[in-house]
Amino acid sequence: MAPSISQSSSTILRVHKTIGGSAGPLDFAVAALVQLVVWGGGMVLGPLSLVGMPLAFMLMTPVRAALLAGGILTLALLPPLRESPAFCKIFLRTASLLKGGSTLWVADEVLPHIGDGVMVCYHPHGVIPHGFCLNGAIRAKTRQPEKYLAKETMLSHRVSGVQAPVLFRIPILRQMLQLFGCTVPATKQGMYGLFKKNMSFGIVVGGSEEVALHIRGRERLFLRGRAGFLKYALQFGYKIIVAYNFGESDLYQNVSLFEPLNMWLVKKLGFVLPIFWGRWWCPMLPRGDVELHTVFGEVLQLPCIEEPTAQQVAEWHGKYMAAVDRVFETHKSQFGYGDRKLEIL
Repeated sequence: MAPSISQSSSTILRVHKTIGGSAGPLDFAVAALVQLVVWGGGMVLGPLSLVGMPLAFMLMTPVRAALLAGGILTLALLPPLRESPAFCKIFLRTASLLKGGSTLWVADEVLPHIGDGVMVCYHPHGVIPHGFCLNGAIRAKTRQPEKYLAKETMLSHRVSGVQAPVLFRIPILRQMLQLFGCTVPATKQGMYGLFKKNMSFGIVVGGSEEVALHIRGRERLFLRGRAGFLKYALQFGYKIIVAYNFGESDLYQNVSLFEPLNMWLVKKLGFVLPIFWGRWWCPMLPRGDVELHTVFGEVLQLPCIEEPTAQQVAEWHGKYMAAVDRVFETHKSQFGYGDRKLEIL
């Protein structure tokens, strides 16, 4: 069984908001359907449409191949979809799939810094980034913060998030990301655009590498060789909130045998092909015995350095890794993970 919350920690978080919670059969069925449509359609059908296209064209009659090509071309040429608060509300119903729902906690020291001009850095990614998606900008994009956020943490709907650039090249998935209204490619140009507008946004720092490194029951972060996000933030003197997703590493089992292959795929092609499962009868659904708690645990105010040197980036990278470790060690016992060790790779 997954760990449960313990109140024995010396540092108890106070401000929080849970969505989902206990779900009846109908709520669970709706949440499962949304999960399968969004993640199944986006993560599976989208990539398969690219991988399977050459084979499909070879096996189809000319007429069917032409129809398939027309459909794919239509998806590729569709104008960007507008953000949909209704879609965000529907998506957040997937929190009902988790034991006790999905909870966002904010440490007292972080509360004064909730607002514009903040980069929220989430760890770990997990197989599917539930913490990032359920406990972040999408809550504000519903345009109903009083329902989805604690009163002390009312975020403006003027928030965003960054995602792997390859996701925006995948049909179906690209359209779904646009409906959230808070997704920008994690490129230098994309992040600079957010910094220049002084927008608050979230980022899963470990990215696809952490999908490749995932082993259920272990807290593995891809961070030692990842400092580019800090270099950009230093150039704008941005404020960083360190966020940790407790329970993310336990939601799915996976085949770790393919870790070397997936790390190679990330390096060469920018994506992974994980083999994973949550519930035995429906692999796309997360395990039902795991609680998900995201903690906004610490704030780092970066100095504004127009052209930071490698030494300055390394200095702040070290401070950042130390902050991540502190947030994890400070709060792990409260959520039942007192015996876990953080692996920063």
